[in-house]
Amino acid sequence: MSYLVQYALRRPPQQAVGNNRVDEKNPLNLPGFHGDAHVCVLVADTTRQRWKREPPQPKVKLRITDCSNAIFLQFEVDSDEHRQNSLHKIDTLLTTLGRFRAALEAECELYEQRSRHARH
Repeated sequence: MSYLVQYALRRPPQQAVGNNRVDEKNPLNLPGFHGDAHVCVLVADTTRQRWKREPPQPKVKLRITDCSNAIFLQFEVDSDEHRQNSLHKIDTLLTTLGRFRAALEAECELYEQRSRHARH
């Protein structure tokens, strides 16, 4: 049952508030690990915004931080090319992070096996 403790202690993500499709700041580290690493995402909901000549551009933010560094990524929607590029950017991130996770998991398992072998 001790494996459940990590989920019980984890703070729930901050959910969307107001006129946003998503507005979250989620910690990247488990409780007890150092630093304030987090990922912040915001996509405004412009459904109810009035407009005349040009459609309103939603506020779109993606920020990833660790203890000392931060990256801010821009996602534009004001033209077909920008929309395609924004979606390509997030798809590329998701695909690359998926491969990264699989490789990291393989190395974690290998390290664990080697550690067990070294103890014996």
